[in-house]
Amino acid sequence: MSTWLQHIKFYSWGWLFASVFFYLLRQVGIEYPHGKNLLLSQFLLLLPIFAIVPGVIFGSLQYFFERNIKRRPPLPVLLIRIFLVQLAAISTFSLGYFFIFSSESFFDFITSAKVFIFNFYVFFANLYFALLVEIMRLIGRSNFIKLVTGRFYSPKEEFRIFMFIDLNSSTTIAEKLGHIAYSNFIKDCYSDLDVVNQFDTEIYQYVGDEVVLTWQQVNIQSIEQCIDAFWAYIEKLSSKASYYDERYGVIPEFKAGMSLGMVTVVEIGEFKKEIAYHGNTLNTASRI
Repeated sequence: MSTWLQHIKFYSWGWLFASVFFYLLRQVGIEYPHGKNLLLSQFLLLLPIFAIVPGVIFGSLQYFFERNIKRRPPLPVLLIRIFLVQLAAISTFSLGYFFIFSSESFFDFITSAKVFIFNFYVFFANLYFALLVEIMRLIGRSNFIKLVTGRFYSPKEEFRIFMFIDLNSSTTIAEKLGHIAYSNFIKDCYSDLDVVNQFDTEIYQYVGDEVVLTWQQVNIQSIEQCIDAFWAYIEKLSSKASYYDERYGVIPEFKAGMSLGMVTVVEIGEFKKEIAYHGNTLNTASRI
């Protein structure tokens, strides 16, 4: 599934639950901006629209910011930009509703407590969803779900594929570039790794100049899919060879080792939680 569709799916599910919660709130006194409560049957009929329409709009906005800001700003700056655009979108919805449905004066409409509550709710619901998206980017979407559900609170076994991708001549490159430039170099290399998303890849760990990819066997069609992910990454780096040469004077080259087998999966840590994999499969992949 593409990243764009993942964002739309996430926001649509989020707005499904947010719409249900907002409807329940209205049953204790909060009304829609037009002052009429929907019957339960009407609400259930409209629920797919309440979920899918904002899901597509705000999910696409989130995707646009992530894909079209060439160098990602710090998280607070990125969130502020997203929220401002979302606020503009929410205001547009309200104005559209005013011109199509409302019979009030414009001043009465924009100063209405009901409209304010509605816009306030939409804005902070999107704030919450955007923060969740960034948290999932930080720890990984699959790891986030596993941690929330507590699926691996106790150790379990899984059949998995692991691929260790290492930068060739990393020590030489680090000595040539210096610490700061080398860190930016590695950051750019890992940013280009997003090409593996189309191969249902999970990123397990970043360890210095090494990144560990993993797949659960039930989620892939064949082992070749994992190998194709590596070559897609190599092609992406090759297509940007001029960029790396001009910026760093170095064109990155990576090698990979892969192994598959049973591993133990467990949630570890108290102050910082993590989903960890243990077993000879990882040791073998790291030594190939």
